[in-house]
Amino acid sequence: MPTLQGQTMDEHFFKLGMDASEPYLTYAKSYTTVNSPQKPREWVKRSGWTKYNSDGSWEPVDAPNESMLTFDTEVMYKEHSFAVMACAVSPTAWYAWLSPWLLGESENEVQLIPLGDIKQPRIVVGHNIGYDRARVLEEYGMEQTRNFFLDTMSLHVAVNGMCSQQRPTWMRHKKNKDLRDKIANESNSVELAALLESKMLSEEEEELWVGRSSVNSLRDVAKFHCDVTIDKSQRDYFGELNRQQILGKLEELLDYCAADVAITHRVYKKVFPNFLEVCPHPVSFGALRHLSSVILPVNETWKEYLTNAEATYHQRVDDVQRRLVELCNEALKVKESPDIYMNDPWLRQLDWSGQEIKMVKGKKKGDPPRPAARQKKPGMPQWYKDLFPKSTADISLTVRTRIAPILLKLSWDGYPLIWSDKFGWTFKVPKDQVKKFENQPVVLCDMSEEKNLELRDDRKHVYFKLPHKDGPQARCVNPLAKGYLQYFERGTLSSQYALAKEALEMNASCSYWISARDRIMSQMVVYEDQVKQSGSTGEKSNRLGFILPQIIPMGTITRRAVENTWLTASNAKANRVGSELKAMIKAPPGYVFVGADVDSQELWIASLVGDAQFQLHGGNAIGFMTLEGSKAAGTDMHSRTAQILGISRNDAKVFNYGRIYGAGVKFAATLLRQFNPSMSEKETQQVATNLYRETKGTRTTRRILSENSFWRGGTESFVFNKLEEFADQERPRTPALGAGITEALMRRFINKGSFMTSRINWAIQSSGVDYLHLLIISMDYLIRRFNIDARLAITVHDEIRYLVKEEDKYRAAMALQVANVWTRAMFSQQVGIDDLPQSCAYFSAVDIDHVLRKEVDMDCVTPSHPHKIPHGESLDISRLLDKDQEAYLDPSVVPVLPPSPQKYSYTPREPVMAALQANNNPAFIKAQITKDDKELREIIKEVTKTKSATASTARSVRNGSKSTNFHSAEPQKAVLMDVDSGLYRDFRIGMALQRLVEMGAIENKNFVAGWAGGDGLADAAEDEGGDEGCVEGADAVDDSLGVAEGLKDARVGRGPDLLAVGIYVPDAGDAGGEVLVG
Repeated sequence: MPTLQGQTMDEHFFKLGMDASEPYLTYAKSYTTVNSPQKPREWVKRSGWTKYNSDGSWEPVDAPNESMLTFDTEVMYKEHSFAVMACAVSPTAWYAWLSPWLLGESENEVQLIPLGDIKQPRIVVGHNIGYDRARVLEEYGMEQTRNFFLDTMSLHVAVNGMCSQQRPTWMRHKKNKDLRDKIANESNSVELAALLESKMLSEEEEELWVGRSSVNSLRDVAKFHCDVTIDKSQRDYFGELNRQQILGKLEELLDYCAADVAITHRVYKKVFPNFLEVCPHPVSFGALRHLSSVILPVNETWKEYLTNAEATYHQRVDDVQRRLVELCNEALKVKESPDIYMNDPWLRQLDWSGQEIKMVKGKKKGDPPRPAARQKKPGMPQWYKDLFPKSTADISLTVRTRIAPILLKLSWDGYPLIWSDKFGWTFKVPKDQVKKFENQPVVLCDMSEEKNLELRDDRKHVYFKLPHKDGPQARCVNPLAKGYLQYFERGTLSSQYALAKEALEMNASCSYWISARDRIMSQMVVYEDQVKQSGSTGEKSNRLGFILPQIIPMGTITRRAVENTWLTASNAKANRVGSELKAMIKAPPGYVFVGADVDSQELWIASLVGDAQFQLHGGNAIGFMTLEGSKAAGTDMHSRTAQILGISRNDAKVFNYGRIYGAGVKFAATLLRQFNPSMSEKETQQVATNLYRETKGTRTTRRILSENSFWRGGTESFVFNKLEEFADQERPRTPALGAGITEALMRRFINKGSFMTSRINWAIQSSGVDYLHLLIISMDYLIRRFNIDARLAITVHDEIRYLVKEEDKYRAAMALQVANVWTRAMFSQQVGIDDLPQSCAYFSAVDIDHVLRKEVDMDCVTPSHPHKIPHGESLDISRLLDKDQEAYLDPSVVPVLPPSPQKYSYTPREPVMAALQANNNPAFIKAQITKDDKELREIIKEVTKTKSATASTARSVRNGSKSTNFHSAEPQKAVLMDVDSGLYRDFRIGMALQRLVEMGAIENKNFVAGWAGGDGLADAAEDEGGDEGCVEGADAVDDSLGVAEGLKDARVGRGPDLLAVGIYVPDAGDAGGEVLVG
């Protein structure tokens, strides 16, 4: 193993993080202290970059070549994807770039913006800067530039973002506020009175977090951080005007672009210091450079992929549509035979009215009547007319059209499908056959409120809703959706026509392409010859191109990266058109992809949090299963869950992660219904409830054991209790890197217990992001230290892929293994465990491949890609070690760009988990394990007995001292302060003490300070009445009471004028200590 850069893993990673962050971190901090120079009054109309000096002069330049820039581009997005103008500002000058295409100097729209020497370190600040990076010239190359693209949107999300549950409330608040501001500017006060009457204003006051967050657009972020209102209406010009019209407004639009740059810099100056406070570890900053510089290489096969997928899609859709039209024409043949269509359970649902042809008088006297002009399909029934948007348009009939199931004559268990406006698709069963469906996952419909009189008045039949993956309340609106294919294969859903199954299969196979085709086809591909401007058309198959994924490196409050195509791309499936997308990313000749999937990353983090209480890997049940369970033997957590529930292992993964993230029984039941449709509703609820009882446990409230309610008796109770304790801190921080939660989810700004699922989810997912950041920084160091030719290609949550020179592939694989060991060791040490089991230390496999794909042995054969892709290589640690010198990280290698972590000094920090180990007393641990109520009562009895003995000793000590009359004292206001161990000698505490002595409240100064909030104490006082009333502090005092290190017990009593908190303090010369009240 390479040598560590410190005595602890935290010191090691601090130094690696600092080394990766510099000089960028220095630039970034410095850039927050400078003001932008004055914006130019006039702009020069010339292509390329123009520099505007602060003295008013200007000069043409090839590129800004600055070390600090704020940058923004503008794109005529309806014309093409390339920038037509850009503005940038440095601490000393303004810059503007104009496209030669815009000025008519070239008809080639592929114009990229140069930023300067790729060897020069620079920070480039922008709002959603990934969009602008895709238009930068130097980024399209195999060699990584030393640009650090800093995204103000990501910084804002990490510091003041909101979770998806909060967004609707925030939008409602914004709408109300905008309305209020509008009314305030008008003289008419009637609307204002109505607004006040509707209590909208009081609602805002209840939601404190609303004022601590905003959505992510530059307009909203600028308003939130800088209280600046900006007008974005000119942006529409880039979508509405042509080239000449844009040129006509050039001055105005450059002013608009420059204004965005100036406001982005102002936002940056506010939000970056806040980000460093929320995410103080240098690893959290340093990893962003690599995440913002990902790259995906392609060749000419990319164009073939788009052509083949589109052609396959159209061929399948057109074939099914053509045959649906044939069925439609078949149905039309009986339009004049009501006795036939009214006795057909499907056709009678169609509207056969409107077949009359409107006639008008002949043009001349004696001429016969003639059909009226502009009639839509005269003589045809209404249902047929409805298939044509206009009389001259083509028929609009697809598998998603409402009448398609009717034309296909679909049945459920042999009973015809009937459409209900209230319940969606149902099936009709004679009353004497209802028993057949008693234990099936279908819901009986109450037709009393149905609009269709024929269904409402039907006394001979009952109607059942078709099952839906979202539960019994949801209604099925398209039985030809891909989720119903399984019912077709089992024969539950059937048709008189073979076409029905084909239509379903077509819908399932094309669903991915239908949803993703616009995003995929709009991907911006730039080929090397276009960058070099060689003029070559380069039709050769080995033509190299690049896609720069427009990633938001911290797009969610958990700091996960967000991107709408590559981070959501599916894996290749044999029946899905276009699903070979990822495999179209192909390493250039001489390069390979080296990467790995982190094994059960978030599951391991969750189990480690539970193990922390025992300071032992595998100390709790889920931790042991995570370490010892094997996928191959079917003993890992996902395999066991799959066996218990009768579902696949992949489905069990969704189930398990949902539970770990805090989702409840309702979520579990919905998933079960989706994964195992044969289960009845009652059975689904029962299985989900039982599984939660066995895993999560039973929710219990015993304040003598724990201030908050806790889970007990489940295999995962320890984990959930620790996660909830974690999430319920004032500002939760991740255990590894100490990254804080967004302000909108801080406890002080939300109601007690609110958004708990989001906060638990944050604790796990944000720790997963820490894991990724630690891996990236480890690899950054190892790549430079051992001269490995590699750069980060893409990360997808728990997957990481590097683009590596062929001769370095095994050393890069070994570097990944080392990075994983370091990362897991860092997590373990930060929760207080100073060892690491081999079973989780290494990646189970490192993949070496020439394309991107989930597994190296996937053929990636799909309807649009019939040819197999040759397999790659997958190596576990043993096989990698067998490579000997090829995989050896030789310490004698002299680095070309030597890292220098040793020059940074390190100050030890207290681990985040240290503050959460307070309630590890044996009684509480036993209580979390027990399922038996009787055993729990015995534990409580033992704790009560111990506490009574302690209180008795404390009382005898107090009785020997002078009594104080508290009833005449003034009520004491709560004082909020942070108190560290030993700070009772501090000057401030001394002053407060002296004041209490003067009041006659206390005599003895030997105490450990705590703090309390009035509301919590008031609640506590209600628990016990009377002058002598006294209750256990752990039972009576809620979150508002915090106690410093050394606190052993607390007691609360209430008199007529005073609510007091007693704190038990051990005294050096006294066996029992004393209880002081103040």
